Formats: sequence, C-alpha cells, structure tokens
Amino acid sequence: MSARPAPPHATLRDLTPAQVRIVNKVADGQSTEAIASDLKITAGTINVQMKHCGQKLGVSGRAAVVHACFVTGQLQRPEKSTFLEAFSDAEITTWRMVAAGATSKDYAENAFISRDEALRRVRGLRGRVKADNDPRRRYRPHP
Repeated sequence: MSARPAPPHATLRDLTPAQVRIVNKVADGQSTEAIASDLKITAGTINVQMKHCGQKLGVSGRAAVVHACFVTGQLQRPEKSTFLEAFSDAEITTWRMVAAGATSKDYAENAFISRDEALRRVRGLRGRVKADNDPRRRYRPHP
C-alpha cells in the first residue's frame, strides 16, 4: 500500500490588478451581480476569480479572501465607521448572530423572538449601516 503524497502547501501570491478590483468591490459589500455589471463581465467570471484569489491566498470563502487581502496589504483597510447613536444590546446581539452564521430560525430561537422579528432586525441593521449585500440571499432581479 503506497501512501498518498500530501498536497503542496499554499504559497501566498499577489493577486492581479483585476482580481484586486473584484475583491475591493466585494469588501465594499457589493453583490456579485453589481460587480459584474460595473466591470462589464459575467457573474460566473466573478465567482471563478474569487475562487482563484482564495487559491492564491490559501483561503476559501469571500470573507477569508477579503481578510487575507487586508492582512497581506493588497487592500487598504477601511477607516472605521462612526454612527451618531450607539448600537443597542439587541442590535449587538443581532450582529453577533449574523457574524456567527446563524440562520434566522437559530437567531429567533436564541433571542426568544419570532422569525419575522429576527428578519426585521437584520434588515433594519443592514439599512442603518447601508449594507446592500446579503450573502445568504440569492440575487433575484425585480420584475
């Protein structure tokens, strides 16, 4: 029985200027479709390029690619946002649940609220910080 060789370790490589433009738009919270429209390329090309970026950086997933670009200096970190009002405890709990990847059902059960209320809170926070991209929702153009 022969042992299978271990896969080679990922070596961090710089992204191309086109890939940096795509990742920068992802970091800004733009949807795949919005990026594709802006750059005059297909959504499939965006997805393939993000996969290649992850391979170059040794990570997987959009958030990890963006973070790796910040860490390696390929993207400049954004300045911190300031808000006139502090976030409430409920809003902070909402952010934590979203960041942890909880579904609306999980969040509702954890916070002892209805699923509709959980969705309303997430939409409200997205509106407050002007986030137009929801990574869990597929893009469906309005008729």
